[in-house]
Amino acid sequence: MTTKRKLSLSTPQPSKKERKAIDLDTKMMIIKQYKGGKKVNAIACDIKLSHFTVSTIMKDKNRICEAVKGSAPLRSTVITKQRTGPIHEMENLLNIWMEDQIHKRMPLSFFTVQSKARSLFGTLKERAGEDYSQ
Repeated sequence: MTTKRKLSLSTPQPSKKERKAIDLDTKMMIIKQYKGGKKVNAIACDIKLSHFTVSTIMKDKNRICEAVKGSAPLRSTVITKQRTGPIHEMENLLNIWMEDQIHKRMPLSFFTVQSKARSLFGTLKERAGEDYSQ
């Protein structure tokens, strides 16, 4: 029986292009060049990025500028939101409780975790009183 396609093990398969993280310093440089009147394609050619990447950075420029104003290091690549309040505290307590249950080899189901989360949140809500905010 003959095969229609030749199987050649020696020809390498093209690998996926690796994603590259762009730091805030580079993003701010792109934003400044764009505000200076430079076109997206010209910026993309200079930095050797896709014009889609530069356009995405320009669409997200408000969030990037806020991250820089929030004294984020310019070499950071990921902008994260710091959460506070009862929900964040409840998540931390729930995580500790779950690790303890796993350590004790207790079975965890969705409903037990959900009920524990609700009880923890209710307790934290009572403790916060009038100062409660989500």
